[in-house]
Amino acid sequence: MASYQGRPAYVQVADDIRQQITDGTLQAGDRIPSEAELMEDYGVSRIVIRNAMEVVQNEGLVIKQQGRGTFVREQRPLRRRVLGDLYGKRPTGSPMKRATESEGRRSEWEYQSRRTMATKAIADRLALEPGAPVTRTTYRFFADDEPIMLSTSHEPLEITEGTPVEQPEGGTITGVVPRMDSLGLHITHVTEDVNARAPRPYESEALQIGPGVPVMAITRTYYVNDRPVETADIIVAADRYTLTYHVPVPPLS
Repeated sequence: MASYQGRPAYVQVADDIRQQITDGTLQAGDRIPSEAELMEDYGVSRIVIRNAMEVVQNEGLVIKQQGRGTFVREQRPLRRRVLGDLYGKRPTGSPMKRATESEGRRSEWEYQSRRTMATKAIADRLALEPGAPVTRTTYRFFADDEPIMLSTSHEPLEITEGTPVEQPEGGTITGVVPRMDSLGLHITHVTEDVNARAPRPYESEALQIGPGVPVMAITRTYYVNDRPVETADIIVAADRYTLTYHVPVPPLS
């Protein structure tokens, strides 16, 4: 093992294991040698190896499997969620359902809706006064029984109250775009802001996220011209999805 002045031994071991993973010497699914084997390979103590493995595990590079050992985690996202695929054609139902089933996977979701008051943050996003009545719906989406996405949406009740689509999942029409179409409110554009962060504990549990894996937090808002009509906070595990955006460029005039 190379020696670097001022760098703890466990950091050097973690650097070497990380390099082997990133350069392909160790590939997804490969078993990491045991603690005893690593101690012999690097000529260091057990605590050094344990600290090094904690580093690469917290970085999401390896995963421990009870009774089997530690393995290199798949680094390439397994699925792709493409904005162009979701809205390239005007939806007639749930875009997430269509995107999941287009991959040959079974789409299911669980949800809960309730009437509540807009917080200041939600009111700002929906151009409402704080405390205005909204419908809040929480979702967990599945593909072949694997949890893949969380979403919490808010809609102004001034738009939907008393209509057949007041409940986002309670009628024959689902999906924001077709529901608003049924009210004569035609979505003109959608904005998404994407940030990466560590998952909250409940997100890790709900999405079965391993240690060291970040999430992508997406704020999505639907507009009818300048009027926001729905906003959602979406969470996906960063090791399962690549967010790919198709952005058309207008032709030369």
